[in-house]
Amino acid sequence: MNYPRVQLHCHLDGAIPERLFVKYSREGGYVPEGVSDEEWIRQNVMTESMTLSEGLEKFVLLTAILQTKEHLTEVTETILDDYYEEGSRLVELRFAPQSHTEKEMDMEDAILAVLEGRKRAMEKHPDLVCGILVCIMNYGQEWGCLENNIRTVELAAKYKDQGVVGIDLAGDEMATPIESYAPQFEMAKQLGVNFTIHAGESGPASNVAFALSIGAKRIGHGIHSIQDEKVVEEIIEKGVTLEVSPTSNVLSRCVPSYKEHPIRTFFDRGVRVNVNTDDPSLFGIRLEEEYQKLRETFHFTEKELALMNLYGAEASFCEGKEKVIEELKAYLAAVE
Repeated sequence: MNYPRVQLHCHLDGAIPERLFVKYSREGGYVPEGVSDEEWIRQNVMTESMTLSEGLEKFVLLTAILQTKEHLTEVTETILDDYYEEGSRLVELRFAPQSHTEKEMDMEDAILAVLEGRKRAMEKHPDLVCGILVCIMNYGQEWGCLENNIRTVELAAKYKDQGVVGIDLAGDEMATPIESYAPQFEMAKQLGVNFTIHAGESGPASNVAFALSIGAKRIGHGIHSIQDEKVVEEIIEKGVTLEVSPTSNVLSRCVPSYKEHPIRTFFDRGVRVNVNTDDPSLFGIRLEEEYQKLRETFHFTEKELALMNLYGAEASFCEGKEKVIEELKAYLAAVE
């Protein structure tokens, strides 16, 4: 008996399948003459660690090739098709609408294009549960994202019954203090919009404490909460789920090495952890490969991995998650 996989933390632009990445790059004239498809892919997959800020520069190309409705719809549908084939049955994809307005689209167009891709995938896979998170962005105050971030929250509210399941704060956690974004999260709460928040990835435990203080039930990464026992205790007490991506954390230098990642400590302490790939194409990691690393490095059992999927399903913002929860509980009952 197998169990359904649950992915809560995946950035759409960081998950472009290789075949579409090459296709869009060539169409856009980004591939230098004489460079093969294989070499182009190798050049754009992170194999060596770099700072989170340096890694974010990789997204310049990824967003540049996703500036049309057709591309956004196709890539969303294809990502979900691929995830389904890999065993995922509950997926939340996140993206920043403001990053896709350089050509023909405004932010609402971008959301509608992604929702169309979601619709097409779900029509082919009736047992797939999927929701879209739209990201407000922290690029630093000099970028002036406030208007776009407010608009993102408004659009999340407008489409919250049509597939958009919440918002997230993404970007460079250290560019601007995340407390600056409290008004957008208050606005989301007033509009009945769910939210998760990148905190404690490259930033300190105090960022996680802030996320908890504004009512976050889920936190993207959250790994540096391990530096403050009170914050860890609060995460456990409130039943907050951490969306953890170990390979991403290593390659973005948020932890020194895979062996030093705190995921096993969190899990053993009773923190509700869900395992994700974050940007699977950028980091060259698929979900099953991440699981295998966890088996080999930390000796996670299938029961423990299934439990982390259950934590993810229970924390999901998606309608229809109940069936996935039931399947995971049935698997866990059978292996006890």
